[in-house]
Order: sequence, then structure tokens, then C-alpha cells
Amino acid sequence: MEPPSLTDYMMAVQHPRLCFPDDDVLAASTTVLDALGPVTGSGVFGCVFRFTSEDGALTWAVKCFTSHSDARADRYRKICAALAELRPAEERWLVPIEFAAEGVLVGGRRWPLVKMPWRPAAPLLDWVERWKDNPAALRAVAADFTAVVGRMGELGIAHGDLQHGNILISAPRRVQLIDYDAIYVPALAGTARPERGHRNYQRPRPVGYGPRMDRFPARVIQLSLLGLAADAELWDRLREDDDRLLLGQEDFEDPGGSEALAALADSPDPQVRDITARLLADLRSPHDLLPPLAAVVMEPTLTPVTPARPRPAPVRDTASEPPAGQPTGPRTDEARRGGQQQEPRPEAEPGPRPEPKPEPRTEPGPRPQPHRSPQPQPQPPQQPQSASSATAAPAAERPVRAAARSRSTRRTPVRRNRWLLRPGVLLCLFVLVLLLGLLVALFLVAPPW
Repeated sequence: MEPPSLTDYMMAVQHPRLCFPDDDVLAASTTVLDALGPVTGSGVFGCVFRFTSEDGALTWAVKCFTSHSDARADRYRKICAALAELRPAEERWLVPIEFAAEGVLVGGRRWPLVKMPWRPAAPLLDWVERWKDNPAALRAVAADFTAVVGRMGELGIAHGDLQHGNILISAPRRVQLIDYDAIYVPALAGTARPERGHRNYQRPRPVGYGPRMDRFPARVIQLSLLGLAADAELWDRLREDDDRLLLGQEDFEDPGGSEALAALADSPDPQVRDITARLLADLRSPHDLLPPLAAVVMEPTLTPVTPARPRPAPVRDTASEPPAGQPTGPRTDEARRGGQQQEPRPEAEPGPRPEPKPEPRTEPGPRPQPHRSPQPQPQPPQQPQSASSATAAPAAERPVRAAARSRSTRRTPVRRNRWLLRPGVLLCLFVLVLLLGLLVALFLVAPPW
């Protein structure tokens, strides 16, 4: 026989004394109503209602099932028994549950229900919407979530459907998990997985029912929180709907074409880049033995990913190789220091040198190339090198230098005529033209003859 529909439950729970004959606490409670009626939430397998005690001090969430499963009663008995052995004060992610195989009376027949305390906490999406501009808060929740998943792994427990709708954030930024329909406990080893989980958090390749099945969705959630902590603009830029954090099913099915994964791979947070690489490896992995989550770095050093920056060329003998951007021809010590003058300078005018001054020379002339120490030495500013020569590997440096010499040679005539564009020269030319114009005007107005 098919279970009651959502409408049937909505009508029944408005009369708690009639529909909960075996539960004195619920029978004496009051149904919480909203604008659409008593229902507070619904899903694929059931709907959730909210009840408060007569004095308003206690609140419960009651889940009624709209789908049938022959294994549900046995599963929940094992789940409740396993979770009852844990201490909620220590396992703060845990919300105590009670299962009743014949707990709610609808249409003259009893149906199963699950009851748990109602937690005054914010669903994950609502919490992130409020705190997305607070990196410290996002990292704190990501760290607590990582600790919760790690602790569950130590207990041999997996939630089975980690997603935003089943994660609550309570003060002070603590993670709690609800909806244990798909949970795994050691007593359920060897049984079939009851549900696959939310499509925007699960790997396309099916994952077996066991204690490791949370690792991929947990990585998706951890990556989303840390990615937002590094760049809050991703929240509005990447989310296509309200049924996800930053990633979705299409990103997992086509990671090479995913804008979200590309943005996270270029995150200024190095840990976000590492987790993104790990997630891509998980998608390619042919098995379910995925590695656990890494600990969260609370104060990372943000290093934005930018195009390769110019770096100093390796130290080498440059006597026969002029640097890129310099004219070809004989090189003197002055030219090697970046000056434009090509003639040797008299010994009486030595320029700033990184090495100690040599002994005075009696004959003017070009100085020999001094020995270059491998340690970097302060030098006067040189003309900037082209990006290609600055970032090229040592093996490709000679062709780049040759190309630079060729370009420099072609630009030499332009450099020789730059004096025409100097401000002083232009001003003199303008004054000269103005004087000539005045003289011509005087001759035209009052000629001397």
C-alpha cells in the first residue's frame, strides 16, 4: 500500500492528539504553521513538520515518509542503536533521533516517522549568503566541517548525503548534520546504498556504500568555503542556481570546460589550488579509495596566480652577448652598466660600480671586463628586458638575445632622432616660428619703404 501524500500529512498533523496516539510529548505539542501551512520542508522521500511544547520551550522536527521501503524499519533500528552509543556532548555534529515504525496515524493506518530536536541553526546556504564577505568566518566553518568529517571517519560512519540542505551552522560557527536516511554505520556493512545523494555534490562515477563515501562531497563543500574565503566575488559569479554552493554536476561531468574549476584553480589561496587539483584527480580516479580531507590553513598566505613575472637571467659571461634592447657593436664598461654612451669615459669620471674601484690607470681606454661574482650585486637601473627574454629558459636564451639584437638594430635610427622630440627643442622651434611670423606681419603692415 502506498504511503500518504504530502497533503494527507498536512491535514493530519494539524491535530497532534489524534495523529500521535503513542507519543505523549508530540500529542501535547502545537504544530508550527507558516504561510503555506504546517509543512516546513519536503524532499524526495518525505516531509518535515515542526512542533513546539505547550510552554514553547522545546521544539521537535518530525519527518514523515511519502515513499515506501521494505528495509527502512530495519535500517533505522540499526542506525538508532549505533548513534545511541555516541555522546552528543562530544559528537557535536550529531542530532539525537528516534524512530517509530508506527508513529503517525493517517487515514486510519499507522506509518513510520523520525523525530529529532529542532536546532536553532542556519542552513548552510543561508549562512554563507550572510557571511560570504567574512574570510575568517568561512575558514572557521570549513575547519570545523573538516574536523567533523574526519571524526566520523574515525568512527566508521558516513552521512551518505552531504549537501547544503543537510548542514546546519550554529553558534559559534559549529557544524551539525541532519537527515540520516542515507547514513552508514558499521552495522549496515554489506547492504545496498539507499540513495545516491545530491547531484551537485556527488561524483559522476558511482561510489560504493561505506565509510569513505563522504570524501568527494566533503571535498566539494570544503573547496567551496575556502574558495569564497579567498575571493567572495565567486559567490555571484559562479552560482547558476540556489541548489549548490560553487560547483555542480556539469562541472564534474566536464571538468575541462568548467569555469568554476578554472577559477578555483587560479585562486590566490594556494590551499584552494591544491584542493582543486585533488578534486580533479578524484574525478579521474577509477576507484572509491579517495584520500581524506586535508586540514584547513586558517591564515593562508595569498599568492595570486598571475602571468610569469620577469626574473633575472642566469649569471654568465656577457662580454660577447649584449643584453636584449641594447645596440650591437663594441661594448664598453659604460655600456655594460646600461648607459647610452659608447665611448670610453676618462678615468677621472668613474661611475658607480658594484665592485671596489680598481687601481688608477695611466692610459685612458676601455677597461677589461671585471670578474662577475655569482652573488647578486646592486647595479644602476638598466633598460627593461622584454618579457620573452626575461622568462625564457636558459637553453632558449641565445635565440631570444639574437632576436633582441635584431630588433634593437632596427630601432637605432629612431633613437638617434629622439632629440627632435625633447620639450626644450620643441619650445625653441615654436618661439622661432612665432618671431618669424611677427616679422612678416610687421613688413606687411608697415613696410620700411
